[in-house]
Amino acid sequence: MKLVRDVDVTSDKIIRSAADLAINGAPPMFAEPIHVGRPNIGDHKRFLQRASNILDSGWLSNNGPIAQEFEQRIASFLGVKHCVAMCNGTIALEIATRALELKGEVIVPSYTFIATAHALQWQEITPIFADIDPATHNLDPAAVWRMITPRTTGIIGVHLWGRASPVKELEAIAREH
Repeated sequence: MKLVRDVDVTSDKIIRSAADLAINGAPPMFAEPIHVGRPNIGDHKRFLQRASNILDSGWLSNNGPIAQEFEQRIASFLGVKHCVAMCNGTIALEIATRALELKGEVIVPSYTFIATAHALQWQEITPIFADIDPATHNLDPAAVWRMITPRTTGIIGVHLWGRASPVKELEAIAREH
C-alpha cells in the first residue's frame, strides 16, 4: 500500500531524536508556541457579547438558539443536511460507536487523547492501539492492517495537530475488511 503524504520526511523540521527538541538546544520549530490546550477565543468583545446573549436567553444547552445556529452553519459549511453538536469529543465518539453498532475491537492510534479509548471502553469495546506515522503522528495504515483480527469492527482515525488522518486509506482498509 502506498500513501501520498504532504510531509517531506527528509526535512530538517522532522524530530528524529531528543536532541532535535528546542528544550535540548535545537532551534524551535515554530516562531510562536502552539498552545494545544488553550482555547483560541478570537475577538474578545464579540465573544463576550455572544456569551452575554446566551446568558440573557436563559437557554444554556439542549438545542438552544445558539446551538441550532452553530449546527446549521456547520452543516452549510460541510455541505450536509444534518449536523448534531455534542458537548465534547468523547460523547461524540460514544454516539458514533452506538450508531454504527460497533462491538469487539476498534483500532485507534497509539498517540491520541485518552478519551478515544475511554469512549470505546465505556461501550464495552476493546481499543486496539496501532502505530502512528512518525512524520504525521496520525494512524499508519500499514500498522492498521497488522492489527486487524476477526473481532475488528472499526477504525478510528484521529486528526492531530491540524493534520487530517489518512481517511481515504483507512476507509479502503475498512471496506476490504
